[in-house]
Amino acid sequence: MARPSRGRRTGPALRTAKPRPLRRSQLISPFGVGAISDFRGDEALMCAGLDDWFARESDIPPHLRLEEARLQRRLGKAFFVRPPEHEGQDQRRRKIPFVRFPRWHYCPQCFRMKQATYFQDQPYCDPCKTGRRRRMIPVRIVAVCKHGHIEDFPYRLWIGCTCADDDSARLLFKAGRSSAGLAGIHISCESCGRSRSLAGAMSPQTLSTAGATCAGGRPWFGEEQTSCGRMLQGVQRGGSNVYFPVVVSSIFVPDEQTGRDDRIMALLEDPLIWDQLVSSAEAGLIDRGRCELIALLKVVDADRLYELAQAKFSDSTPPDTAPASEEDFRRQEYTLLCQSLTDPQAELVSDWVPGDLYGQLGAFISGVGLVRKLRETRVLCGFSRLEPLSDPEDDDVQPIARSQDVRWLPGIDVHGEGVFIDFDHDRLSAWADSSAVRRRLEPALARFESIREGRDQPPSGAHPRLLFLHSFAHALIKELTFSCGYGSSSLRERLYVDIANPAAPMSGVLVYTASGDADGTLGGLVAQGTPDRLPRIIAEALRRATWCSNDPVCMESGGRPADAGNLAACHSCALVPETSCEQGNRLLDRATLVGTVTNPGLGFLSDLIPGRGTAVQDEELVL
Repeated sequence: MARPSRGRRTGPALRTAKPRPLRRSQLISPFGVGAISDFRGDEALMCAGLDDWFARESDIPPHLRLEEARLQRRLGKAFFVRPPEHEGQDQRRRKIPFVRFPRWHYCPQCFRMKQATYFQDQPYCDPCKTGRRRRMIPVRIVAVCKHGHIEDFPYRLWIGCTCADDDSARLLFKAGRSSAGLAGIHISCESCGRSRSLAGAMSPQTLSTAGATCAGGRPWFGEEQTSCGRMLQGVQRGGSNVYFPVVVSSIFVPDEQTGRDDRIMALLEDPLIWDQLVSSAEAGLIDRGRCELIALLKVVDADRLYELAQAKFSDSTPPDTAPASEEDFRRQEYTLLCQSLTDPQAELVSDWVPGDLYGQLGAFISGVGLVRKLRETRVLCGFSRLEPLSDPEDDDVQPIARSQDVRWLPGIDVHGEGVFIDFDHDRLSAWADSSAVRRRLEPALARFESIREGRDQPPSGAHPRLLFLHSFAHALIKELTFSCGYGSSSLRERLYVDIANPAAPMSGVLVYTASGDADGTLGGLVAQGTPDRLPRIIAEALRRATWCSNDPVCMESGGRPADAGNLAACHSCALVPETSCEQGNRLLDRATLVGTVTNPGLGFLSDLIPGRGTAVQDEELVL
C-alpha cells in the first residue's frame, strides 16, 4: 500500500495526518500523477508530480529501483521506480504527495461555497447555521481542455456574477432540489443576486460561448496558470474522460533479441553487486578487474559483464539495440514467442507447440506458445484528458514531471503466464483481402480514420487483420472467464500485428495474466493452451460469438459509436474491462470471427463452426 504524504509540506504537495491508502499498482493506473482520487470523508485529492516524490534522486531506495533496459532505451530514462509502499524494506515510512483539487468546496447544510488552496487541509464551514463547524464537500464539476490542463469550473463567469473578485462574492451551491441531474444544481451569489443552474454545463461549446478559455492550470505541479487559451469543457470530476493514463508496457526479452544476457542483467540489478562495481569506478569507467572477479565468482562472461555494466553506468546502450518504433519493439517479443525458451532461470519461459497438433484448428494457426513464465513492466509516461492517447510524444500528453532533470518514471513489474497463438499469416491475409471482408469493414475504418483526422490525431493504420486479431482476443478472454474461472479483469491481451512494415508480418495474440501480488497463477492459464483443451475452448468461444443477446441489432449495427471503429460489438458479446484491452474496446467486430446472419462464411474461423463455411464469402453483404 502507498499512502498520500502527511506531516510538513515540502514543495507543491499536501501533507496531512489522515491515512489514505492506495495500492501500488493504482499509482500507475488509474490514479497516477494528475488523477483525482476520492477518499473517505468526502475528500478529493490529486496526485502530485514526480518532482515531489523524492527530494533527491539519491533518496530513492535501491529496492524501489526497477530496471528494464529495452524500455529504458525506448523512453530515454535511466531507470524506473516502483511507487513506494507505506513501510518499505528499510522500515522507513514513505508517503506519496498529493494536492487538493478541486479547490471549490461547499457546505451541505448552509450551501456556502469556499475556495481552498492546493496545500490546505480539508476546509470547514465556520460558522454554519447548525451552530458548529462542518466539513465542506468538494464540488463535482471541473473544467478541462484537450491539451490536458484542468482547473476549477468558472462558477462566477457561469452565473454572470458582477462582484469584484472571489472574496467579495458569496456563492451558494444548492444541489438536488428539483432533479438529480445538473439541472437540479443551482449556483447563486448572495452579493449580486445572480443565479443559474448547471444544466448544459458539460456541453462542449457552452463554456466557450460564455467566454471561458483555458488558463493552463496544472495543479499536480502546484501551478494555477501557464498559457493555453484553448476551449474549456465542463466534466464530472470522477468522469471517465477526466484522466487517461499513457502506460507503456514491455514483456521482458532476453539476449536473443537485445544483446542482453539474463544472468548478467540479473547481477546488474542486484544492488549489492552494482555497488561493488561502481564503488571502484574512476573517470566514468568501471573497474575491469572488479568485473573479472565478479564474473569468475558468478560464472558469467567477463567481457559481456563489463560491456553491459559500462553501458548502464554511463546511461548509454550498446549500438543497434534500441527499437525504432512500437511495432519493432513488439517484433522482438513476437520473434521470441514463436520459439521454445526452456531456461528455467530466465524471465521468459515458453514451450512452442506446432499448429498441426491442434487438429482442425491447425489449418488456421502456425502454432501455440505455452508461456509458462513472463515478466511485464508497466510504466506511466504521462496522461491526457477528454480523449485517450497512446503515444507519449503526442503534444496533448501532459508530462508528469516539471523538471527535465528527472531521469526516472514510475513503474511496476508483474509476473504471470499466458497463451500465445500465432495465426497463419498467408491465410489470414488472403481472407482480409477478399471483397466481402473489405465491403463490410472499410466503411467503418474510413469513418474511424476520418474522426481521428478531425481530432488532429495521426492515422491508426487499422486494417481487417487487426480487427480479427483483436476480436479473437476478446472472445478468448470472455470464454476463459466462463470455462476456467478467471475474472475478466485479471486477463490481458497483447496484439502482435504489422501495420507500418508489412514486409515483416506479424499475426499473433498473447492472452496472459500478470499479478503484482504473486508470481503467476501456478500454470492454470497455460494448461488451457494444450492441444487437448485449446480447440474446445476456441470452439465454444466461437459458438458464443455467433449469437448475442442484443441481436439482430448488434450484428446489423452500422458501428456505434463511430469513433470506436466497432461493428458487431457490445457489452453482451465482445467488450471486456478497460484494464484488459490495450485498444480501449475499439476496432472490434465479431463477424470477422463467425460471419453474419446473411453471410455466415464471412468469418475467418467460420469453418470451425458446424453448418458454416466459406462458399458464400464473396456474396454481397447487408449492413
